[in-house]
Amino acid sequence: MLKRQPLVVEVLRGPAVESVHNVMVAVVNELGQLLHGWGNPSFGTFPRSAIKMLQALPLIESGAADKFGLDDKMIALACASHRGEKEHLTVLSQWAEKVGIAESLLSCGPHLPYNETSAHEFIRRNQKPTAFCNNCAGKHEAMITTCLHLGEDPHGYANYEHAAQKRLRNILTETMKVDHSKVPHAVDGCGIPTYSVPLQAIAAGMSIFVNSKASTLRKNACQRIIKAVTGNPFYVAGSDDFATAVIEKTQGRAIIKGGAEGVYAGFLPEKKLAFAIKSADGAGRAAQLATAQVLLQLGGMTVEEAKALSKFTMPTITNWKGEPVGKLRIANDQ
Repeated sequence: MLKRQPLVVEVLRGPAVESVHNVMVAVVNELGQLLHGWGNPSFGTFPRSAIKMLQALPLIESGAADKFGLDDKMIALACASHRGEKEHLTVLSQWAEKVGIAESLLSCGPHLPYNETSAHEFIRRNQKPTAFCNNCAGKHEAMITTCLHLGEDPHGYANYEHAAQKRLRNILTETMKVDHSKVPHAVDGCGIPTYSVPLQAIAAGMSIFVNSKASTLRKNACQRIIKAVTGNPFYVAGSDDFATAVIEKTQGRAIIKGGAEGVYAGFLPEKKLAFAIKSADGAGRAAQLATAQVLLQLGGMTVEEAKALSKFTMPTITNWKGEPVGKLRIANDQ
């Protein structure tokens, strides 16, 4: 089922539509072949943090995770956009100590925790955020850990020509079936290269996690990541986060990951489907609601589960007093 029209998210204030977001969707089977879509599945975009599970594959496949005895919380953090809560920072510190990584080696810039309570705590204590507070810190520790295991100098690991980034380009090329040495690239928010590829290719990349025909090495690595993520969804994001809530509520029947500028990607292990979603105007609120709709249509989330996640799946617009004044909805005939 391919629809030329995008999935339309309407924002209502009172009875009137105030804003409209167009969302493109690509759904593929376990071999990465397009099955369903809304809008233009070939739309080129940066996947941003939505593909961190793919970027974690070298940590497992190289043997680095085994060599350093990383636990599932650490592997989940390698796939995470963590919200800077105490538990996240504790495990990141334990990981760094276990491997022998100085926090100063991480090239991701510091920012206040995404979690509001944690950010307020930093401000009250007059603490300056460090690199571990960066939501991508786990991904960066994973790259450094892999470099150390392979005997590579980790300094400059975020640079395009470093072995760590060549390794990631190879992984993304293999899984997305698009040569990442020939596509446009830019710098992600955390400082590493990010690559503009068709939305369908992002979905195809995520299909490796449900691909029964993948090599034994890759299947084992994917299963280890799935186990870590489903067993520790809090470490994939954190409190009050859509991705964590979906993985928890569906008990891993739906695994999703968001990225900046209105991107989501994920897969349904039991149904052997994968998907990628992009809000044309970069609106995260639209991508989140569209993801919920796609999960419902694909059977990755039940109606009861969606109701239990109503703050995400049926979001309301409130005024500064917290009173409901509007809502978001999927337009009719979608």
